[in-house]
Amino acid sequence: MQTKKERKPLYALLIEHREIPLLAVLVLLLVAISIRVPGYIPKSYMNVLKNGSINMVMSCGMLCVLLVGSIDISITAILAFVGCVAGKLMGMGAIESTFLMFALGIGIGALIGAVNGVLMSYGRVIAIIVTLSTSYIVRALIPMQWLMGMNKINPTDLTPSFASFLTGNSFLGLPLLVWMAIAVTVLTGVFLKYTRTGRNLYAVGSNAEAAQMRGVPINRIKVLAHVICGATAGLAGVMWLSFYNAVEKGTANGNEMFTIAACVLGGVSVTGGYGKITGVVIGAVMIALIDNAIPMLGIGNSMITEFVKGILLLFAILLNVILQRIANKQDLARRNI
Repeated sequence: MQTKKERKPLYALLIEHREIPLLAVLVLLLVAISIRVPGYIPKSYMNVLKNGSINMVMSCGMLCVLLVGSIDISITAILAFVGCVAGKLMGMGAIESTFLMFALGIGIGALIGAVNGVLMSYGRVIAIIVTLSTSYIVRALIPMQWLMGMNKINPTDLTPSFASFLTGNSFLGLPLLVWMAIAVTVLTGVFLKYTRTGRNLYAVGSNAEAAQMRGVPINRIKVLAHVICGATAGLAGVMWLSFYNAVEKGTANGNEMFTIAACVLGGVSVTGGYGKITGVVIGAVMIALIDNAIPMLGIGNSMITEFVKGILLLFAILLNVILQRIANKQDLARRNI
């Protein structure tokens, strides 16, 4: 005789799906904004999607490095550097193909990410120190005349087809900017869930020693995570250039915190080993929603926006810590420790 399947307690469900509380907050936030600003969703959803697309692409890379217990705060510097290099080459006439622009951006970003990963994994340097140094170095290279003199890229440096590529072309009612973010998100989700290498990222972040005993190449996996993060930052740099038609040394400075916030809000563990792409999507949408909605509520003070983000981030971190402690206790109880 078959026994009834036991119902999971609420805390077990939340441990397994840490993005559920955030989804509930997102729905409540949408309802509250829609009540205050009638017709908000149909009028503004496209702007939210556009504004969140670049951050979403970078968040996919950040998810990978957080999963292995690392971090990368050089992503926005890579974005600015790639945007300036790509724009300068297009302005000089060296590159006219839009496809080559994106390939170049991904390649440069991946190369910088590889340097970060090697220094962190094989050089045994703390990730935040490595990526902070990389951030300063990469931004410092942008205005140097001996390199390319790429102090600022203007719309006049870009070909008309590239300048309007991501926003002037659409499919099923969505601009290519949004479709590119969707594609990167789906590919990241498939990679993490269905490939052995993707699952190794979780293994390394969860228990590096156990993963090494199973034959997982720890250092190579960590380097790969930083390569992916750099590649997505490079892609984001070309996306930024095509979307805004301008980029300079200080572009996106500080936005790396929004990328990390999107991951943490989505339930990604900052100590590694846990995180889902669905949660990261919800986190990125929520940040884009806050940025878009607060000015429409008649609140012009940017400090209010930062305050709301900070409260949500603190909530997400506390929830993660509580759920992780419960999960650890349950694990110890199962092993009778």
